[in-house]
Amino acid sequence: MVIYQHWYDPAINVSIFDIIFIIVILLGAYLYGKSFANRRAKAEPFYKYLPNVLLVKVLAGITFAVITMSFYPGDTFEYFKYINRLNRMLFDNSSHYFDIMINGNQKEYWSYFNQATGYPAWYMWRDPNAIIVSRLLAPFMILTYKSFILSTVITAMIGFSGLWKLYIVFCRIYPGMEKKFAIAILYFPSILFWSSGILKDTLTISALGWFVYSFYNFAILHKFKLKYLLAIVLASFLIINIKSYIFIALIPGILIWLLFNQLRKIKSGFIKFIVAPLLVVGFFGVFSIVMSSVAGSMGNYGDVDKSLQQAQVIQEDLQRSEQYGENYYDIGKFEATPMGVLRKAPIAIISGIFRPFIWEAKTPFVLLAALESLFLMSMIIYCIFKTGFIQFGRNILKDPMLIFAFSFVIIFSFGVGLATANFGALVRYKIPMLPFFVAGLFVLLEKGKKGNRSFDSAQEP
Repeated sequence: MVIYQHWYDPAINVSIFDIIFIIVILLGAYLYGKSFANRRAKAEPFYKYLPNVLLVKVLAGITFAVITMSFYPGDTFEYFKYINRLNRMLFDNSSHYFDIMINGNQKEYWSYFNQATGYPAWYMWRDPNAIIVSRLLAPFMILTYKSFILSTVITAMIGFSGLWKLYIVFCRIYPGMEKKFAIAILYFPSILFWSSGILKDTLTISALGWFVYSFYNFAILHKFKLKYLLAIVLASFLIINIKSYIFIALIPGILIWLLFNQLRKIKSGFIKFIVAPLLVVGFFGVFSIVMSSVAGSMGNYGDVDKSLQQAQVIQEDLQRSEQYGENYYDIGKFEATPMGVLRKAPIAIISGIFRPFIWEAKTPFVLLAALESLFLMSMIIYCIFKTGFIQFGRNILKDPMLIFAFSFVIIFSFGVGLATANFGALVRYKIPMLPFFVAGLFVLLEKGKKGNRSFDSAQEP
């Protein structure tokens, strides 16, 4: 029995079936988390947070679904409709279904859709990044029987899996900070909300968490297991094919982490002086090999000139007041050249991390984001004030994990701040860097409190 039906599409509704299963999922998630936590919490105390975090994540998925149904019929509805059309095709013509699931949006496959299956939005069909999302989620959505709210909850749990893995990494490197990392990674408002919907962002932040977790185990802890290598490959594939600019920011940071971790193991200053240049050369070599090998899969982001031109075009397009009203910011015009872009680096990085500013909020949703940005700015100012600017920098440079975290934050924020002039988009696009930024600041505050003696024994070997 349907108790609510959205005007946007009859398939987007709430039924008694949904309410019953939501209650079952809430209860099941809590009991599963409680059972798992009871088995693991003695060895690793941070598992005690799992039951409540699972419960909150399910509620976040429900909240996302309710808010989008009530206020914002955007891309998440189109993804849901697209997935439903694919799943109808499975029963209408399974060979056509598997053609699209395996090969993607080939031109000739458009004819596979008909009146029985329905047609996806054309702008999504022609976007290979969008169809990856639908292809990945379609099998899971068969289980929800076309329920938008249950489909959103399942997607939220997929997003949670990667965030939980990222949380594990921070907790294992810095024991005793489980509660603070839970706030930074699992409960931070925009991360919690935007990683809970049927969107690209949910899948990419999950893949990012799985990548870091698997890289940490494989390359830092030297646990050379096939499962970690496969997870790195799969997570890379998802990030590259959904939002490749995340991969561009991630790889330098990851390699810097590995580089400084190796240097940290060398006790002799003389040997370190000799080895460091060789490792740096190796770093640039590996970076070049990785980026050239995936350039063909990254579209415009695989070519420097094209990516700079695209950033310029996107920024100019998003500033059109007739389309977006006053919901945009302006970092000024720039030339689509390396030097032209680098001149905008400071304002782009600040914008990517700290905007919207509180006075720039024109809508309730942007106001919430502005309050969050105000918290981030207050947090870093307090951190620098407590430790001192020089010691703040030293604490980062002495810690390979923090070097990685802040390298990723700076590179990522630079790209996002440069190419995203619309606040609505910025709030969503910036979430991959937020866990690293907030968790990193918590670590720096803890180091400041303990005179930089903290965590030395907990660092990776």
